[in-house]
Amino acid sequence: MATPPPDGIYVPVPTFFRPFDKSAYKQPLDLAAQTEHTLFLANAGVTGLVLCGSTGEAVHLSLGERSELIRSQKAALVENGYGNVVIMAGTASQNIDETIAVIAESKEAGADYALVLTPSYFATAGGYSEEGLRSWYNAVADNSALPVLVYNYPAVTNNLQLSLSLMKHLAGHPNIVGCKLSHGNMSHHLILSSTPEIKHEKFRVYTGLGQQLLPLLLSGPGAAGAIDGTAAYFPKTLLRIWNLSKKISAANGNVTKEEWDEVHALQCAYSEVEEWVVKFGTIGIKEAVRKVLGISVGQDGGRLPFCEGASGGGGPARQWELFRGAFETVQEFEGKL
Repeated sequence: MATPPPDGIYVPVPTFFRPFDKSAYKQPLDLAAQTEHTLFLANAGVTGLVLCGSTGEAVHLSLGERSELIRSQKAALVENGYGNVVIMAGTASQNIDETIAVIAESKEAGADYALVLTPSYFATAGGYSEEGLRSWYNAVADNSALPVLVYNYPAVTNNLQLSLSLMKHLAGHPNIVGCKLSHGNMSHHLILSSTPEIKHEKFRVYTGLGQQLLPLLLSGPGAAGAIDGTAAYFPKTLLRIWNLSKKISAANGNVTKEEWDEVHALQCAYSEVEEWVVKFGTIGIKEAVRKVLGISVGQDGGRLPFCEGASGGGGPARQWELFRGAFETVQEFEGKL
């Protein structure tokens, strides 16, 4: 039986690129900037990182680049005394054999867990049966070199949301140790965190939306934490929400009014700033990393077909002022933590 990852706050980190190389039609990896960001997060106290996930543009990276990225960041963590920081590696493949191979390469490069995105190519063109999805995940988990977390992100998988019955079945697999739910269906979060049909000590539930962290952690014994993009630049605030929420849950709500007021204020402010990610996604996260932390993120934020001006009618750089107040509020909290 595989061991689940430790509870806490994980950051799906963006992939950093150097300036555009016209001869190669792409931006090379910027491992120096990547390492700078990794060490910032490790120093803030995050539980772990997700490399080569959705925010990390895994689908824009070659398999060799994915391994290089994981290997370099694992080495940086170990060399700087942060060897306990957990690394989850995204897979983002439709093919069982390729998914298994990516996981094996990720393990060799230093990853601890595999975050396996739901296959979705034909989800709206004929569709997938629950039996087919169950068999796909079972085949991957049976042959995975790493413990598996099921990653359900409907926005990038043709709006495919896994059913509760399927999730309950997968939770029983000895090599499936949890899930990341990047959707707003709180009912699914709450049921999977509390149903007696799941052994919660071996199947942990993470929300992909930091704005849901407080209610999730009060929902049941399976609630483990968040894997959230806004923590890429405001990690201490989300860590504080996590710590307060766990304390409140353990005390059955019997904490001081000041602690309740603090967690409510933090969760509200954090949820406000999350609207930036809702609007601009991955390139918005990168723009915020550049603005808040001063780390170079490369031309246009991401690799083609990403283009900074393509999202949200003008792009995040040109709409920063609309969100400045929300960012300044959380920056003030962050500076006190």
